Amino acid sequence: MSLARAEAAVRLLSEGGNVFKDKDGVPLTKRINQTDVKPTLAWLEQLLPGLDLQNNTLGSTGIKDTSGDMDIAVDPKQVTKLQLKTRLEQWAQSHGFKPEEWVKQTGAGVHFKTPITGRPDRGYVQTDFMFLNN
Repeated sequence: MSLARAEAAVRLLSEGGNVFKDKDGVPLTKRINQTDVKPTLAWLEQLLPGLDLQNNTLGSTGIKDTSGDMDIAVDPKQVTKLQLKTRLEQWAQSHGFKPEEWVKQTGAGVHFKTPITGRPDRGYVQTDFMFLNN
């Protein structure tokens, strides 16, 4: 990985989940409690079969009492950004949601407005899928 790409990944990791906002700039996601990380990742693994998310967390995800987002390393040899983005958009559309309100792509990765533990009534956390070669 190039130095510039590593620095971009570090910047994104420190942003703390602020990609999804309403029209007034109010975040639509919130911090996730440590106890909710594993069940939320398990829900995501059902949505994205074949991806091991629980063993590829980055930053403070699942370590600190709360995390501003969930940072997940993804091997681009396993799934491309476009493939992951498409799968998440298809899920959103199949549930009657506007995909652009649930899925965003940036240079560093794909971001998903994730229902905490798979339950929208618990609120949402931003999941950042970071595509890293190692």
